[in-house]
Amino acid sequence: MIKRVALWQDKTWVAVTDPTHDELATLVAADHVPRRFVHHLRDGKERARFDFDFDTGAGLFVFKVIDPSTNKDIEHTTTMPFAGVLLDHTLVTVCHGAGDKVNRIIEGVLQGESWAGRQQPSLKLLVMAVMLELNAGYFDRINDLDNLRQKLERYRTRPSDSQISQLSELGKILIYLKAAASGNVIAAHQLQAIAESSDYAIALTKDERYWLKNLQEEFEQARDLAEVNSEIVAQVTDAYSNVLNNSLNTTMWLLTVWSLALAVPPIISGFYGMNVKLPIIGGWRDWPVTIILSLVPVAGLLWYLHHRHALSTHTRRR
Repeated sequence: MIKRVALWQDKTWVAVTDPTHDELATLVAADHVPRRFVHHLRDGKERARFDFDFDTGAGLFVFKVIDPSTNKDIEHTTTMPFAGVLLDHTLVTVCHGAGDKVNRIIEGVLQGESWAGRQQPSLKLLVMAVMLELNAGYFDRINDLDNLRQKLERYRTRPSDSQISQLSELGKILIYLKAAASGNVIAAHQLQAIAESSDYAIALTKDERYWLKNLQEEFEQARDLAEVNSEIVAQVTDAYSNVLNNSLNTTMWLLTVWSLALAVPPIISGFYGMNVKLPIIGGWRDWPVTIILSLVPVAGLLWYLHHRHALSTHTRRR
């Protein structure tokens, strides 16, 4: 779907949502979008980038943003490419999936106070202001994920299978967010490098350089926040592993001690169950004597382990 909005003077905003092949062909024919940019606009998983076309003087931008359609009540988070083309008098934006919500954010930026005292802002300033607004979604979502991590961290004795599964999913999401934010940082540096090069006709004004610097700092903060939270989740995961390993060691220790203790009575009773001559066979005392003979080695084994501090040391480690 293509929607055209008239901006100030002769500037036009062309909003495209889930573009078809024919709609992309229309952008090339009617809006003079370079044909080599089309496959970047079509790809719903395009990585963050900034490119420049010498022949037309058009700039291509692709940034990764938080999908606005993602439910904040769940820990699953996805990113989507926010792509567009900067032409002389036209700004083309392309969204896949949640284009309507992104377009409402752009409309909010156009109606906001960012343009106070600026009668005719450039399209590049408009793109940077929109990206600052969209990038705020990283901070909100990472804070939501951090709150979820704090809830998962409040286990008592041992983590449940559900907690382990959620924590694993949380770690993967933060890695994806970190990768997406890092891509945005690279795209912003590409724009700065192209603007500072004399070989390109995309020089930035003083205001535009200021906004670009702020945009780079916001991207870097989002990347760093995702990285820090990812490291915290990794440490909590290690703590979970230590708790599970300690619990397994306790279980194996108990099984080992009781298997040794319970291995003695079957040996003694086995001898008395054979058809051979043994002491005190044939009297009423045989049954209590065999019980005593079975318990004495067990008690001796437990006393030996206690004397070697095997029991008390393990108890302290727990």
